Amino acid sequence: IQLGSHLIAFMIDTGAEYSVLPELLQKKASKSVVIKSATGQSAKRSFLQPLECQIGGHRLTHQFLYIPECPIPLLGRDMLSKLQAQITFTPRGPEMKLPSKAAGIISLSVPKEQSWRLMSALQVQPTLDTELNKLLRTLQVPPGVWAENSPPGMAKNIAPIVVTLKPMATPVSVKQYPLPRRAAEGIQKHLDRLLKYGLLKPCQSEWNTPLLPVRKPGTDEYRPVQDLRLVNQAIETLHPNASYAVTVSAYTLLSLIPPEATFFTVLDLKDAFFCCRLAPQSQPIFAFQWEDPLTGTKGQLTWTRLPQGFKNSPTLFGTALAKDLTSYPSIPGEKVVLQYVDDLILAAKDFDTCKEGTEELLHLLWQAGYRVSQKKA
Repeated sequence: IQLGSHLIAFMIDTGAEYSVLPELLQKKASKSVVIKSATGQSAKRSFLQPLECQIGGHRLTHQFLYIPECPIPLLGRDMLSKLQAQITFTPRGPEMKLPSKAAGIISLSVPKEQSWRLMSALQVQPTLDTELNKLLRTLQVPPGVWAENSPPGMAKNIAPIVVTLKPMATPVSVKQYPLPRRAAEGIQKHLDRLLKYGLLKPCQSEWNTPLLPVRKPGTDEYRPVQDLRLVNQAIETLHPNASYAVTVSAYTLLSLIPPEATFFTVLDLKDAFFCCRLAPQSQPIFAFQWEDPLTGTKGQLTWTRLPQGFKNSPTLFGTALAKDLTSYPSIPGEKVVLQYVDDLILAAKDFDTCKEGTEELLHLLWQAGYRVSQKKA
């Protein structure tokens, strides 16, 4: 689950009433609860302030119970219910599915003679989508800036990143555990693409951490997520400098939008962390073992770019992107660009300024080596 800038692996626990975090990822809230441990002892524990969560295409906020002595984050009944999750026991093992659409039902009652207004409202979104698609096609931008049908980007202005280990840190080696064949075949498709473009390469390393298969909601497709928790413990934590704070709240960021702004563009950078190169001496730290389910070929692979799940990736990428954005010609009261990790919002005073500013921003991103999701623009 993506919690703000952190990618956290949870264990599903239907016996837990509350979802639990052992790490203090947010300030404590005034809300608390008395819990009883397996040994029968009672203790008062605090909830954290709401955290922004993203799981399987669903975005929500949730208050986690903070229990520092809990050995692993737990996904309990409170969040499972909020997600409307379904847990099914299959021959391949237990599987959790989420609804394809965001959870939540709104009931609206209107007089019968006014019901036609509902149909009018429902027709607005398809019309809006059509207009947005037309607008995107009129933008004067390099086609290579769009991630769709383009190879992954590479940030040209960012030097290869050297990862600093903690003093006395030793290599972490955790074997890859067996995966269901369907999951392994799904992961292989992603690995083939990453190998094709050089984001992965074969290696031999003392370090090794396993891949976890994550199923895309409503599909039979899987993507790989590397369990880097032990590696993260061996690496020095980077703290954002004053010019860029990765932990800034999205709500705080939105409060910076100038009051004159009436038109907006939102851009999502595709595979943002993969744009940043890893220095050759740091690449072996992120190695994993993999067996091709089709050929049986077995060996180690490692990343040549910043991997997902590495605790410093958001800070390293966010700081680098912020430096690249300093050359954007913002004009107070007319147009301004705001950044939240790999999401950008352009706020402008009118339509023409917004369109022109969007073209300038896309040119800047393309020249710097980034890729933008056209589907999400």
